[in-house]
Amino acid sequence: MHPRSEQNPGSSKDSLPAARGQRVTAVQQIYAELRARIVDLTLPPGAPISKKEIAERFGVSQTPVREALILLEEEGLVDIFPQSRTVVSFIDVQSAREAHVLRRSVEVEIARILAARLTEIELIDLRAILQRQSVFLRAGDLAAFAEADNELHRRMYELADVAGLWDIVRARRVHLDRLRNLHLPSKGKASSILREHKRILDCLALRDPDAAEIAVREHLRGTVSATGQIRAHFPEYFE
Repeated sequence: MHPRSEQNPGSSKDSLPAARGQRVTAVQQIYAELRARIVDLTLPPGAPISKKEIAERFGVSQTPVREALILLEEEGLVDIFPQSRTVVSFIDVQSAREAHVLRRSVEVEIARILAARLTEIELIDLRAILQRQSVFLRAGDLAAFAEADNELHRRMYELADVAGLWDIVRARRVHLDRLRNLHLPSKGKASSILREHKRILDCLALRDPDAAEIAVREHLRGTVSATGQIRAHFPEYFE
């Protein structure tokens, strides 16, 4: 297993307007890019973050950079040492476990809701996402595979009429997602995810809420149950 390598931020280098309303947008853009790079391990735990370099890349002052870093600090993704340095935080296993409990509780209920009312058209929609995920796996594109994974789960939230909960769960699961991104390249992990997704959808097709709940619980336990193994493989990413 290897975390992702450094990638070119591309359009992030474009200058951004400095007006107050637009500066908020700059904060949001910087925050979103840094968050994504931390979660997908492009910026690994312990990596230093230079406010000066980020400001130069975005063509802004260091003020919006500082504001973005404060938002990341509130999520536990960076550690800011005043007048010293800012670094990417280590993975917080307790936070990951708490996020797992939250996500499991919500998605078990979603599975039960959908088992009772999912339409054939909606099921076809979910299976189409699963098919795209399978294509990405065959192509060896784990980044696209992970995006399709999120798309499938997000769509289930929407179909259960609880789409607003997706953002809440997503905000709380940043450390869990970092664990997942370390775990995903493991041999057979992506294939097992596909099988588990198929089983969930099959249970929904059978209109069996109990079976759907069991399938979701089994699916979501994988990474958390492998925390010890992940930690042993990447000890430098944990305190």
